[in-house]
Amino acid sequence: MTKNVVVISLACVILALPGITAAQDASVPAAGLDWYPFEEAVDLAKQTKKKVLVDVYAAWCPWCRRLQSEVYTDEDVQSYVREHFVLTRLDAENQEDSLQFKEHKLTPADLAVGLGAQGFPTTVFLDEESDYITRLPGFIDAGEFHTVLGYIGSEAFVDQSFEEYSGRLKK
Repeated sequence: MTKNVVVISLACVILALPGITAAQDASVPAAGLDWYPFEEAVDLAKQTKKKVLVDVYAAWCPWCRRLQSEVYTDEDVQSYVREHFVLTRLDAENQEDSLQFKEHKLTPADLAVGLGAQGFPTTVFLDEESDYITRLPGFIDAGEFHTVLGYIGSEAFVDQSFEEYSGRLKK
């Protein structure tokens, strides 16, 4: 009897593994937003005069999963992103694929490094012409992320520091 319980329990665990693995894979982007392939996002940003938000991730990264599940699903974040940004993602460990960025042909991993990603997640912001604005390393909660989005999306970064911008919001 005990042997049967162990076998059945083991079978249940094995059958559940694909679902657990998929839920733990940060390569699955948040629902409710339009995520574009990198080159397409760059072209679309130029056409729509929006900035590019680049989510640099690794599939195994737990903080990357949290960013997708807790921050990009926030209604305020989604609303602001839709209005001001074109979204794309780079798998920082992908050495297989090839991307064209400006005059360079790079792997997603090389492009991630070129954009300054040193850890995961890293959020990189590019302007409408694909010029680098800044990067945000690590995970922050939805409220703080929304503040960063406002700072970049409103172009406040052009003439004030983030501290000045966020300080004005708190008053």
